[in-house]
Amino acid sequence: MPSSLDNWYHTIDLGDGQVSNGYWDHRTIVDCYGIPESLAGKTALDVGTADGFWAFELERRGADRVVAIDVDTHADFDWLPGRMPPNAADHRMKANFEIAHERFGSKVEHRTCNVYDLSPETVGTFDVVFCGSLLLHLMNPLKALVNIRSVVKEVAIIESLAEPGLDAIPDVPLLRFGHSDSETVPGEGGIYWRFGRRALEEMLIYAGFARVEIMPPFRMPPNDMEAIAIHGYPEPPAPPPPEPRPSLLKRIVGPRRRTRQGT
Repeated sequence: MPSSLDNWYHTIDLGDGQVSNGYWDHRTIVDCYGIPESLAGKTALDVGTADGFWAFELERRGADRVVAIDVDTHADFDWLPGRMPPNAADHRMKANFEIAHERFGSKVEHRTCNVYDLSPETVGTFDVVFCGSLLLHLMNPLKALVNIRSVVKEVAIIESLAEPGLDAIPDVPLLRFGHSDSETVPGEGGIYWRFGRRALEEMLIYAGFARVEIMPPFRMPPNDMEAIAIHGYPEPPAPPPPEPRPSLLKRIVGPRRRTRQGT
């Protein structure tokens, strides 16, 4: 495998037997997110695109236009003071995306934009907005959801790693802070949150979505970690059509009687 395909975030099949060596491999769980099979006639936005796996998937499903956004380098992550790795600025977020983009002959538009700067003025609005595994890395995930809501026209698909124990108390929105049990120095990994399903649902409502739909939980390979995807809709469901009412003539005259005629 060429060195240019090592140390990716996403595992991406680039064709001709070339597969990037990604930290996460979403290829077997794509359908767990509830993305419409066809996006023909739709516009789509991938928030926090990294190497672009999901942006290219949205394009593959026929979206008329796909925009992918991310920060410029690892130095632009939401680091705590003193936690940024010394070489973070050397890691360009777009580098691997460009390799895959060229291999696919893709038309996905890449823009450098932090989710905290996301707005209709900076990127426009989109029918479908996808955001995968980003909220747990943000100091202010609610602000990110508010910004995502501002650019959604039809549906936002939000995914995050879950904490199964947080759903042990029904209807109580719980989340877990910190990841210090697997860190040498608290905050060094830039992971701040784990969400229960109920908590993530409430956060979308607070962010301005009119209704939400939670997909069944699934396991994220290769580390077999539980994840959840939730759909946020900016508009309430359409009311059911009214039941047909009898015409005014029928209400006045009533049903016609059948008569028999003698011979």
